Amino acid sequence: MIWYVATLIASVFSTRGTAAQGAHGVREEPRFVTARAGESVILGCDVSPPLDGQQPPYVVEWFKFGVPIPFFINFRFYPPHVDPEYTGRASLHGKASLQIDPVRSEDQGWYECRVLMLEQQFDTFHNGSWVHLTVNAPPSFTATPPQYVEAKEGGSTLLSCSAQGNPKPMISWLREGEELVTNTVVNESQLFCNHVCKCNFQRFSVFPLGPPYIVSPPENVTVNISQNALFTCQAEAYPGNLTYTWFWEEDNVYFKKYDLKLRVRILIDGTLIIFRVKPEDAGKYTCTPSNSLGISPSASAHLTVQYPARVINMPPVIYVPRKLPGIIRCPVDANPPVTSVKWEKDGYPLRVEKYPGWSLTPDGSIRVAEATEDSLGTYTCVPYNALGTMGMSPPATLVLKDPPYFNVRPGGEYRQEAGRELVIPCAASGDPDIPTITWRKVGKPSKSKHNVLSSGSLQFLSLSKEDHGEWECVATNVVTSITASTRILVIGTSPHAPGNIHVLPSMTSANVSWEPGYDGGFEQTFSVWYGPVSKRTDYGPHDWHSMPVSGAQTWLVVPGLEPATEYQFSVLAQNKLGTGPFSEVVTVNTTGTPEPLVLLTPPRCLTANRTQHGVLLTWLPPANHSSPIDRYIMEFRLGERWEVLDDLIPSTETEYIARDLVQDSWYEFRVMAVMVDLISESSNVVGVSSTGRSLYPFPPAELPDEGLARPVVAGVVATICFLAAAVLFSTLAACFVNKQHRRKLKRKPGRSYSLSRHLALSPARLTMDGFRNGPKPCWDDPARSTFLPPPASPL
Repeated sequence: MIWYVATLIASVFSTRGTAAQGAHGVREEPRFVTARAGESVILGCDVSPPLDGQQPPYVVEWFKFGVPIPFFINFRFYPPHVDPEYTGRASLHGKASLQIDPVRSEDQGWYECRVLMLEQQFDTFHNGSWVHLTVNAPPSFTATPPQYVEAKEGGSTLLSCSAQGNPKPMISWLREGEELVTNTVVNESQLFCNHVCKCNFQRFSVFPLGPPYIVSPPENVTVNISQNALFTCQAEAYPGNLTYTWFWEEDNVYFKKYDLKLRVRILIDGTLIIFRVKPEDAGKYTCTPSNSLGISPSASAHLTVQYPARVINMPPVIYVPRKLPGIIRCPVDANPPVTSVKWEKDGYPLRVEKYPGWSLTPDGSIRVAEATEDSLGTYTCVPYNALGTMGMSPPATLVLKDPPYFNVRPGGEYRQEAGRELVIPCAASGDPDIPTITWRKVGKPSKSKHNVLSSGSLQFLSLSKEDHGEWECVATNVVTSITASTRILVIGTSPHAPGNIHVLPSMTSANVSWEPGYDGGFEQTFSVWYGPVSKRTDYGPHDWHSMPVSGAQTWLVVPGLEPATEYQFSVLAQNKLGTGPFSEVVTVNTTGTPEPLVLLTPPRCLTANRTQHGVLLTWLPPANHSSPIDRYIMEFRLGERWEVLDDLIPSTETEYIARDLVQDSWYEFRVMAVMVDLISESSNVVGVSSTGRSLYPFPPAELPDEGLARPVVAGVVATICFLAAAVLFSTLAACFVNKQHRRKLKRKPGRSYSLSRHLALSPARLTMDGFRNGPKPCWDDPARSTFLPPPASPL
């Protein structure tokens, strides 16, 4: 009957799944899962990767047949939405499977799993399956007859008895151990006794018809070597023709290749006895009772075998690299762990401490700082633990061999576009054996396709985003392994996830900072995502808000938070090709009481002066700050984007020299202060041009706060005095020359006037140049800017 219903439902829903097949083919056949009430059960659901190999974000939904809305929704790392009937019992297992713990009788039924791929061009689901859950429950009485019933002789009485369970219990009535005739039974839950004649119903029994259930599962056992081990396993069922099967790991105990099958016995009550246990017998043992009805249950326990320390697989030859650090190993197997190891060399006790650079490791091996000819010899070892030892190891001869060396080392860095081919060379040699070349990715392993060529080179036929990062070429021979590192930068991808997320909460805000991941070859921007851990109706889908981050800054203050509330934060990077993965999620609590006021105003009076070494930037510390300043951050820009020039300027410094500026470019600078994890607003912006003689030498003009420098004022006064004397001298001279010379002399005052006019303007020009190139008047308004154009040509 169950298979008929399953086939019918599967056929109905196969029409629904036709639209969802798409490029991924037909959905999986329905699955059937059986569990016992009170236990844990997993409803399987697989997530098939798309054809392009990239795993897009997806939403997992679980439906129960007959209920129009999903009772379980999960999206990535966000808290799942769970129906109250499954709260505390349903959780995600793996990518999309559902675990229910504990399972209840009412959970029985059909379940549908849907996996929605969010970045696909179609809106139908392409993953998921149907699962039928059967929940077996032992019978329990819901109504029983009283222990004593009084009735008149010759009269009649009615007894009631009912029970529940899955499969449905079958009730039978017995009198003094013998089943009653059917004409006295009204139905399976009622008994009618007519003409009562000394009826004494002393007991009744209920027998469920179905697969067995385990009432006494096996327990973990620890024994010493050569002792006997015993596992009990008791089950009940109706009919009761039970047979018990025991497994070691995944194999039947009677089918093991070694002699375990000769040392085990399974008793009629399900008990497993292992005679004269050996260390190899340790592991997981599983009991499976069966009566040929339904799916048989199982229960497992572990066997732990304790034994004295022993040496296993001691090699006849120990290879150690010449003139390099080496290890002389004693391959020990012990339970409990080894406590000491004694060594002999050439038949004599070896005292390791007498050899310079030799030492014993915790596992009893000998570490040699530099293997030389003195290390040659025949070695044996004897390990010990709390139970003693099984004896000495076979002798092993130590042989010195040269380590491998690289003929061709990979370059330090390779930049290549995604989807393109990339070959990284690597080759090594050895004497006399040719070493084996392997490649490995540092950190998270790469699942993309790559090949190691016969030459030892690493080949990517189609470079992917997962290949980005550090790789190592490993050359190995019988004595040791050597490595050479390189770094692959995959260009033309979405950004990588930001790292090192740090959140400093206050009562109503949080300061979020992070370290950018690789930008994928394009300029990236960031957004901060946040939301309360508890569900909020005003936060929209998934209870998360986001805030964009201006420019390329790596911090953001998130305002408008609730006091004494638990929040989650994550950072997302994006470039012109799309968004990268979310960063790790950081959970913090906002404070519930007002915190002390934190003051941090911007640095003041930033000025710029050209020197022969570069541009000298000077400033004043912030006027108000509640804690000592930790450091300063100097930023610059050539266009619209601000970039960090130095973010580790000590708090004791208030000047900085910007060197190696690009010729004929206009630079702008600003400075910020850092206190604990708080970054101030930026100071005023100063501008300077690198046009001219490569910035040297331009001695800065000194200007007091009240205006022009005193030397400039003195020069102006001296010039005016000189002009007045020249005019007076010209007038007196005109009286002593002839008329012809007087005309020429008349033009001379004009020249003097022109010169005086030129000199009268020059101080003002010099004054303006001095104002532009020298220290600016100090404004505390960060919005005001000082711009320094190229210096005027000398007179």
